[in-house]
Amino acid sequence: MATSRGPAASPFVVSVRDLARRPGSQLSISRSIPAPAVFGTDVIGVPEGSDLALELSLESVSEGIWVSGTVAARAVGECSRCLDEVSEDVLAPVQGLFAHPGAQSAGEGDDVDVRDFDGDSLDLEELLRDAVVTSLPFVPLCDPACPGLCDQCGARLADAPQHHHDAVDPRWADLKGLTEQKET
Repeated sequence: MATSRGPAASPFVVSVRDLARRPGSQLSISRSIPAPAVFGTDVIGVPEGSDLALELSLESVSEGIWVSGTVAARAVGECSRCLDEVSEDVLAPVQGLFAHPGAQSAGEGDDVDVRDFDGDSLDLEELLRDAVVTSLPFVPLCDPACPGLCDQCGARLADAPQHHHDAVDPRWADLKGLTEQKET
């Protein structure tokens, strides 16, 4: 009798069957996995399929499995001022507790990120996404001194530092029309 296999296992899922319920046991993970479709914000994020470098330690504790370490990636987005492409390296700290099934979540209310797991495996995707997204710049810039775009015509101000428009106070705009009529 042939058995059907489900979809390919996610690279974010880690088996902890040998680690669970054995306080003091530890597992180190050092690998590179592809980024999923949405791994960032609307302005900047890690492109789908690009590498996420994981350096993690999974330790069995009485409440569950404690995960700590780092995730490194390259984020790509656009400058919030001039809309040019921005790319920057991200090294995000990762830490969280995966509580045993049915266990009281001892870390709730603390600064500890507590998640549940099935007792056999951990899905690290959400934990890693949260770590990366909170490490991304809220307002990405190509250069801290980026002057941006002209608010009237959209010209890139870094290309034309002397760019300006003669500003006419809107309260006097109708009077300017009178002088133009007199000159003709």
